[in-house]
Amino acid sequence: MNSHEEVQRTLNPTCTGTSVIALQYKTGVVVLTDRVVSYGKMARYKNVSRQYKVNENVLIAFGGDHADFHGFKMSSNAKYFSGNASIKILGRKHSTDTSLAFSTEGENFLAHAIVKIRIFRRCKMNPVWNTLVVAGVEEEEKNNKETSTPFIGVITQKGCAYQVKHIATGLGAYLLNQAVEDEWRKKGEDLSREDAEAVLRKSLELTLYHDCVADNEFEIGRVDATEGVVLGKEEKIIGDWSIAETNCQYE
Repeated sequence: MNSHEEVQRTLNPTCTGTSVIALQYKTGVVVLTDRVVSYGKMARYKNVSRQYKVNENVLIAFGGDHADFHGFKMSSNAKYFSGNASIKILGRKHSTDTSLAFSTEGENFLAHAIVKIRIFRRCKMNPVWNTLVVAGVEEEEKNNKETSTPFIGVITQKGCAYQVKHIATGLGAYLLNQAVEDEWRKKGEDLSREDAEAVLRKSLELTLYHDCVADNEFEIGRVDATEGVVLGKEEKIIGDWSIAETNCQYE
């Protein structure tokens, strides 16, 4: 391996995004990300969206290396993906295999292609340093919104893919998954969008207390069966820091 090839490998990501939190509700999915890209532990780039609208049915959010995700958005593959009607992440309903499977045909191509790219790059020792959360709605009958069902798919850096009802990535995987699951189980698929967004805001507040690279400026995007993809506006949360007064080193 010559020196020119070595510099093409991103083995130590420098500018990264932290947790992505997503939750499925009755008619869609809400996705929360903060709006900062960190250089190491420093908040280097503010007001950076980590959500990407693929088309009217699909929203992708990322955690990990910002350059790799930006490259994905700018690639010719991303332009091709944008023309597809929707994505289906196939589960038990469509496959006899209990593991997650991806179709290679038509509207299912995006998720399948991302997984294949991840595995190919990993085998070339040139991995894509992102975890992607793919949120969307699946149309069982084309152009029939009444048959649409929401989904959340997760694609890891290594190319492993699975479907969930809720997810928190990054440090949020250690801090939030159980708390979000407890809230989701109270109402399950009858959860309203307002309640789902409230859960995500509370989850972000928890990450602020424990994750040194999390930021208090955030956005909540959603994919709804009737509205399609709606990118959220910038919001800010302060949190409760009154406990700091009990710290003897607090000034």
